[in-house]
Amino acid sequence: MTLETFAETIKRNDFVVLDTETTGLLKPAEIVSIAILAPDGKILLDTLVKPVLPIPADATRIHGITNSEVASAPGWAVIQPLVVNLITGKDVIVYNAVYDRSMLHLSDEAAGLARTDYRLISRWSCAMEWYAEIHGDWNSRRHSYRWQSLSDAMKQQRLPVINAHRALGDVQMTLSLIRKLIN
Repeated sequence: MTLETFAETIKRNDFVVLDTETTGLLKPAEIVSIAILAPDGKILLDTLVKPVLPIPADATRIHGITNSEVASAPGWAVIQPLVVNLITGKDVIVYNAVYDRSMLHLSDEAAGLARTDYRLISRWSCAMEWYAEIHGDWNSRRHSYRWQSLSDAMKQQRLPVINAHRALGDVQMTLSLIRKLIN
């Protein structure tokens, strides 16, 4: 996605910002928290999700979400229809869109749900790739711009890092970063 295309997506103002926290990076990883914001910052969804498998200690060290916290949370089978409803027909902006979309698929699989093609029901944009181009740190080995973590991007733009590695904090920071750079 080019910078111009991303800016056009934002100007249409028909987007949501999504983030997940998970049990890990690879299969059998599942979502343990998900947040979705409207363009005006209104919280559309912010919930813990009870995974099928326990949250490994390594994941808890990153996001701070424990098995006891999710014990009474709804499972993905309950949350997934809400997510589908919120993103259908929308531009979905995510800081690392490929990863979060893969986590939606893995959570569908773990919950025994039919596979939803999230790319068919909504248009996905990666704020991390967009920011990498703006930041301009070229990686000649990979022939692409180096990705920056969300926290690093916030610091580079002199924006506050608040509640990093929590789904709600990450969507709020992503929206803040977008607003600053589009304006």
